[in-house]
Amino acid sequence: MLKLVTKNLLSVVLFSFFLFNIQLMAQANTVELRDGTGTLLANYASITEAYSAIPATVTQAYLIEILPAYDGSSETFPIQLTVREGASATNTITIRPKAGNSGEQIVAAVTTNPVILFNDADFVILDGRPGGVGDTADLVIENTLTSGSSSNTINFINGATNNEVKYCFTKNHTQTTAGPRNIFFSTSASNASGNSDNLIYKCKIMGGRSTIGTSGTTASPNSNNVVLDCEIFDFGYAGLWILGATNNFTIEGCQIYQTTGISSTIVSGIITGTSGLGIINIKKNKIFDLQSSASGTSSIRGIYVTPGTGSTYNIENNFISMMLDNGPISSYNGIQIIGSNSHTSNIYYNSVRIGGVHSTGGTAGSVVSSGILKSNSGANTVYNQINNICINERTGGPGGFHVGSAITSLTGTLNVNYNCYSSRDGTYGYNAAWGSSAYNILSDYKTAADPNEGNSLFKSVNFVSYTDLHLTGTSISDVDLTALPIAGITEDIDGQLRHSVTPYKGADEADAPIPVELTNFSATVSNSSVTLHWSTATETNSKGFEIERNMLTNGGKEISEWKKIGFVSGNGTSTELNNYSFTDNSLASGNYSYRLKQIDFDGSFAYYWLNETVEVSTPVEFALLQNYPNPFNPVTKIKYAVSIRQYTTLKVYNILGREVATLVNEYQAAGNYEVKFDASNLSSGVYFYKLQSGNFVQTKKLLLMK
Repeated sequence: MLKLVTKNLLSVVLFSFFLFNIQLMAQANTVELRDGTGTLLANYASITEAYSAIPATVTQAYLIEILPAYDGSSETFPIQLTVREGASATNTITIRPKAGNSGEQIVAAVTTNPVILFNDADFVILDGRPGGVGDTADLVIENTLTSGSSSNTINFINGATNNEVKYCFTKNHTQTTAGPRNIFFSTSASNASGNSDNLIYKCKIMGGRSTIGTSGTTASPNSNNVVLDCEIFDFGYAGLWILGATNNFTIEGCQIYQTTGISSTIVSGIITGTSGLGIINIKKNKIFDLQSSASGTSSIRGIYVTPGTGSTYNIENNFISMMLDNGPISSYNGIQIIGSNSHTSNIYYNSVRIGGVHSTGGTAGSVVSSGILKSNSGANTVYNQINNICINERTGGPGGFHVGSAITSLTGTLNVNYNCYSSRDGTYGYNAAWGSSAYNILSDYKTAADPNEGNSLFKSVNFVSYTDLHLTGTSISDVDLTALPIAGITEDIDGQLRHSVTPYKGADEADAPIPVELTNFSATVSNSSVTLHWSTATETNSKGFEIERNMLTNGGKEISEWKKIGFVSGNGTSTELNNYSFTDNSLASGNYSYRLKQIDFDGSFAYYWLNETVEVSTPVEFALLQNYPNPFNPVTKIKYAVSIRQYTTLKVYNILGREVATLVNEYQAAGNYEVKFDASNLSSGVYFYKLQSGNFVQTKKLLLMK
């Protein structure tokens, strides 16, 4: 019996030792190191060990693959990715899960360091896709700490350049702690190149006080970094924060949002400080549902720019939707340009929608919410705001203004035009503000903004939803949304090509082209005739144009109904430039207004107004002009002028003095006139036409040749 127990105990011990040995072997073989050809070089227990095994000078590419058995228990955090001489675009070092190893995680609680540290590393690729295949952010990299000012998830320091982080799901939980970032381009004290030319691509980036931050030094700025097509969400302070010396940063194609509010009195989708220099590109992003749970008054901004001197900001093709109520709010702006540094702002083709109910906060009589707000006072600032849609549906508040756009500082060179603005609140809403005044009447606003905003309008538009700012409904093919083509911007937020001549305002180039777009509409006056000229860049299903005229008083008021005076056929469907003209003859002296009624074959129509009033002046004397053509067969035109209102006759006589036609027989106001004489029923020969108006009498000869 004693022997049996001893034997069984020995078996258990041996079996346990066998299992322990298997576990050790598994941990020791959880990461593979391969060369550029894919040949296995060795197995390691950690990413750190595998990376350390790569020679100090590389002459080929290397691949580190993470196996399913990996659990990070053998790692030394942070995982340090350091410099390798000879690294290049061909001699890269790639770290990724092995094919089939989906759902891999690198998780740690690191207090004063990140989970992964790019320390002077160059040409390292952190690819979250198993086997480098697919389009999903699969590999999770997470710092589980909820506090600590340096508890980042990924850091770039000391001249880390030309690296890529792609298809990773990075997590950070320090939203309520000042300082930490999920991904951070930090300082580079030992390398003048800065942490530059890095790419963050197709990642999901959740949490952190700021989800992405960049803070170089003046001597070693971080330059040319790109964040592309990422999902950035649930941050505490900002989705992207440029807070230290940074040159030429691009964030493009990203979604930036929050699913829950954090107790922060300042929330920004993107915020830049005066250290943002060079060219800052903010393009094709979707920013929505920004929110705060702070009990005090908060400021919430989609894009908030305090530009550095000499910098250029290209803010193009973005959707910004801020439709939540939030708590007490002091300012609630889609795009805000502030500060006093002279710079260049190019704000083109953005769609901004502001909404919610404003409870408290802000200053009575001042802008509290806006689609775009420019208060930058740089004396040499060049400020371009063109082709934007700004719809403000926010209501309520203690007296602060809810505006579509507000240009409150008029310093610098302003080029503001072809925008669409709207505000909904009947008490505090204004479509636009210029200087210290806000406006709901378009003509008053254009007068105040002149020479800017001449082609802008006040109009609401239809979006797909609160957060989806693609155009829909009657905004599709709305000619009022025709924009000004801008060189170099050929796509919309989705990558759809913009029309080269008649693009849409806002970030969405709708699928249906604008049916007919006039590139010009003008008038010339010759005596009593007005000739209208117009051109179309495109036409879709265009039947033609009815020409309508209205007579105005000297004060510009209409004194008659619009009258159809002619029709010019259109060109159906065309993408070519088409030129049209129409002459309105025999007008009395006075002021006239003209418009075109463009009609499609399906009966739909749109109006285009001539922007100027046409004046036909009063003749200074009576006159009878020679008919044209002369000789004629059988129709000719006769022009004459009446200097004061008189009973006027114009008659035609044969060579025997017998009257053969009466062309005019009525009182006529002062003006220039033209009549047709049709001699179809007369024989060839010499005829005379006589004008008599009051005491004025004049006769001329005409020759009919059949």
